[in-house]
Amino acid sequence: MKIEDREKAVAPGLVVNIERIFLMIKKRFREEFEQRIARIEGEVSKLRPFAKELEESEEKYAKLVENSPTGIYIDQGGYIVFANEKLANIYGYTREELIGIESWKLVHPEDRPLTNDRRKKRLRGKKVASEYEARGLTKQGYTIWIRRRNTNIEYQGKPAILGNAVDISRQKMAEEELRKKNEQLKNFIRIISHDLKNPLISVQGFSTRLLKHYGEKLGKKGKTYLEHVLTSGHKMEELVSDLLTWANMGNIVYRFEDTPSKDIIKRVIKELDHDLKGYDIELVQEDNFPVLTCDEKRIYQVFLNLVSNAIKYTRNTNSPRIEIGYRDVQKFHEFYVEDNGIGIEPKDQERIFEMFQRGKGGKGEEGIGLGLAIVQKIIGDHGGNVWVESEKNKGAIFYFTVPKNLTPNTKK
Repeated sequence: MKIEDREKAVAPGLVVNIERIFLMIKKRFREEFEQRIARIEGEVSKLRPFAKELEESEEKYAKLVENSPTGIYIDQGGYIVFANEKLANIYGYTREELIGIESWKLVHPEDRPLTNDRRKKRLRGKKVASEYEARGLTKQGYTIWIRRRNTNIEYQGKPAILGNAVDISRQKMAEEELRKKNEQLKNFIRIISHDLKNPLISVQGFSTRLLKHYGEKLGKKGKTYLEHVLTSGHKMEELVSDLLTWANMGNIVYRFEDTPSKDIIKRVIKELDHDLKGYDIELVQEDNFPVLTCDEKRIYQVFLNLVSNAIKYTRNTNSPRIEIGYRDVQKFHEFYVEDNGIGIEPKDQERIFEMFQRGKGGKGEEGIGLGLAIVQKIIGDHGGNVWVESEKNKGAIFYFTVPKNLTPNTKK
């Protein structure tokens, strides 16, 4: 048989086999494909609820951003690439005008170095405060005050800054107005205090002479009246002194130096020795007083006011007692002045640190109302706190703290 005839005879069978193989492969692929489709559909059906939740979440997020009471924006490469409606309202632009604008154009010229420096540091990954205040500039050229809060994010695959902006212009105006009013009040107090000094000195001087040279002629009632005048004059002198101290608090230059606190307390006790002995007050002191970094003159004033206060409210009690103590409390030095006097009701314990708020003294006498306000101001300027723990008729403990991390320097 010729070769051509053999090929013709074999070919039909070969073709049939190839077709069968092809059909088998085709069937297998179809089955695998259908199985994969089924698996994918199963996975999709599982993900469908999550996709719906994600869609709803995105809608909620979009509503929150759009209805936010604060301005929200994304700064990327020095340009605003996203802004909500509130931000546009704050700066007087439309949202369309804001998108693509250079972010520095929204900042007051004098504050641009500050905002640029913070932006660069943040994008380089350096640690920088996330919240700060800086002046802004509206489309109309008006200056506004903005409190910013920035966070590093990734937007469309690139680093960016998510910003939150709050217009605090009214708050700043109110603060400035309050500052001016306080300064006017302090100037008024300085003038009044100085004007009161001369006649007060005259009243005290002539009353003292009158009592010394003509006391016997005045009789018992006359001497009593004159003694009341002198007592009132002394209280007036204290008030004028405290008023001047308070009025000048804003102009104090604090000089922080390392000072043994026991030396300060020793000087205070020496100055008040006459009253302590006169009222037979037992004074108890601890012996572990530390070296403070402080303004010695001001901390002296703090101890003087607190111990004087304790004397005032214990002098008419039985077995009057005052204790001055110290505790080491982590990052702070904590001092206390404790007495067994008339005490302070809980509702008055915050009020007594306010200017001209007075505690009720023994036998109806009242304090001047500036001593504790001065204490709070001085301790606050040192970076510490002052508070009181007390109950009516159970004495009082006044605490104050001074940070340990203060360094010797000069500070206003």
